[in-house]
Amino acid sequence: MGAGQPSRRALQQRRHLYCRHTHEQETRAGFRRVQMQRRGLVADPLLRHTENMWNIQEALDWLAGLEFFGVKLGLEQTRELFRRIGSPERKLRFIHIAGSNGKGSTGAFLESALRNAGFRTGFYSSPHLVDVNERFMVNGVPVDDNRLAEALDKIRSAADAMKNENGMRVTYFEATTAAAALLFAGAEADFAVWETGMGGRLDATSIVTPVATVITTISMEHKEYLGDTIGKIAFEKAGIIKPGIPLFLGCSIPQEAYTVIAARAKELNASVIQPPEAPENAELIIENGIPYQTFDGRKTRLQGRHQRENLLLAECVLRYLAEQFHFDFAKAARGFANAQWSARFQVFPGESTVFDGAHNPECAEVLASTLKEVYPGEKFDFIYGTFADKDCTAFLKTLVPLAASFTFVKVDSTRPSRNPQELAALVHAFAPEISCKEAELKTALEAKVPHRKVLCGSLHLCGEALALRRQEKYIPTRY
Repeated sequence: MGAGQPSRRALQQRRHLYCRHTHEQETRAGFRRVQMQRRGLVADPLLRHTENMWNIQEALDWLAGLEFFGVKLGLEQTRELFRRIGSPERKLRFIHIAGSNGKGSTGAFLESALRNAGFRTGFYSSPHLVDVNERFMVNGVPVDDNRLAEALDKIRSAADAMKNENGMRVTYFEATTAAAALLFAGAEADFAVWETGMGGRLDATSIVTPVATVITTISMEHKEYLGDTIGKIAFEKAGIIKPGIPLFLGCSIPQEAYTVIAARAKELNASVIQPPEAPENAELIIENGIPYQTFDGRKTRLQGRHQRENLLLAECVLRYLAEQFHFDFAKAARGFANAQWSARFQVFPGESTVFDGAHNPECAEVLASTLKEVYPGEKFDFIYGTFADKDCTAFLKTLVPLAASFTFVKVDSTRPSRNPQELAALVHAFAPEISCKEAELKTALEAKVPHRKVLCGSLHLCGEALALRRQEKYIPTRY
């Protein structure tokens, strides 16, 4: 047990106190306090207001400026930052999730289930789609601006001291990771679902000691940082494994990756647990206008075989946690049906456009499979945009058999976007019969077309589209 972490008995007592109707709740002030506690909004010693406190815009401007320091793989700087902000990670129980794809969905399943069991939860993920607050979910709700500004103010003070004393420059991801720990500790979260940014071994999230680790999938990604083979990438992801802490491994891990990961787990005396294979098919049902897939007595809003795999993986983790921390597994598991994850085969009620953040060849295969499963026999008008460093050829070749047309758009980001003209030429080189055009994203989304539109290629692109849909300002980011 990590220093400062609550005992299992304390966790149980806290959970029952959290759920129990008490006399305090019967008063107006008491009820408000309980509601604030549930949302993580009560004051705490880690986050203290000062007269010089930033407003949220000042805080976000400072955070955005850290993007210029790029990616720095390594933990020395992160450890120093966490030490200076009071080591909030010691107060938390983490479920650490790595993987090329499926991290967010698996995390969403776990967070929803633990919350359904009555626990207070934190969920740290990246990237955000529209608002940076989305990275920091407390009890299923993004943190509010004031608390985020407070956390970033504390981190700025530590970052300034590190720069002045040691010449260390805190990065964007190190700052958001530290903010997540501060916010979750301040909210007294019972469990923190903790998603890696990239890789694992040298990722800023890896300074924590988790109660369970999870690796979802392994595919070719971020080769300039993680290596140019599946084995090398698997080695980096395996860096989240901790001595004696069980590892839960997705059932679609390639053999080359499994060999590397299993060897590392054996070195650290960490048991490896895998779920059963997901069924090939599921039943699609509609309840209160919401589509669900059901299989083997399970139900989820998230569509596709890959989400059946993610649910079964999350279920394995949840069963272990229920045994270790003595809560009702069946009650918790009913929370899987409530799990939502934006821009992952997302279709809004009464609308037809599919929003999907698929961004690499493996994602394209999953997207194509899910489109065929949910909308059998249909053709689609794809709206596609991506970054300049992505493998577009393999991605687009996978979608061509399902395409009625492609509309190529630029991604609004501080990272270079792939030129839409180049993308159109690329498709015409191997599928000259497919209609290809270029457009602004807003024009593409509003266009009247004879087929269902599918927006894909980048989570950043989905974020821009969701901001347009909400009529909100979109602020592009790099990470």
